[in-house]
Amino acid sequence: MTIAQPRPGLPGPWDRFVGPGMSAGENVLVIGSAVVGGVLVAFHLSLLGLAWPLVVLGAAIGADVIGGAVCNMTETTKRWYHRPEQRPRDHLWFIALHLLHIIAVAWGFRGGGFDVIYAVTVGGWLLASALIVLCAPAALRSPLATTLYLAAFALSLYALGPTPGLEWFVPLLFVKLLIGHAVPMRG
Repeated sequence: MTIAQPRPGLPGPWDRFVGPGMSAGENVLVIGSAVVGGVLVAFHLSLLGLAWPLVVLGAAIGADVIGGAVCNMTETTKRWYHRPEQRPRDHLWFIALHLLHIIAVAWGFRGGGFDVIYAVTVGGWLLASALIVLCAPAALRSPLATTLYLAAFALSLYALGPTPGLEWFVPLLFVKLLIGHAVPMRG
């Protein structure tokens, strides 16, 4: 199968980010979910009375995680990020970049100060889960990712407790990165 290449000029960076050949419908879903997600998060955080820098930070995290969860489920994005030259370490690097989101949530939204337990637990579980999925045989990646996602969901709800205003963060981050990014397209 031939993988489409990014277009030259202004559309090139978008193609390298989401994958070349994204349909109009996929673009609407990805961009729309990012915008609507970011706006809804900002609105909710402002209703909770958070300071505007935290509202802006939460909106940015929301736009990236919500839009990214939708994007990473598209066939175009899966095909692009799982092309032959992509190695497991490339996937792990992409996933590890999102530790910044976890740090930001642990710092700004988990009560006074930096919640080290939250950051280490969520970040550690994300990296361990990603390694397990990326090293698993192809036929087991999807069910493994789902199993590890469910454990992350339970961990965030029961062991760590939800983050006020960002209760969705851990479940959607794991959908984006584990179920979406780390699992290649089937067939």
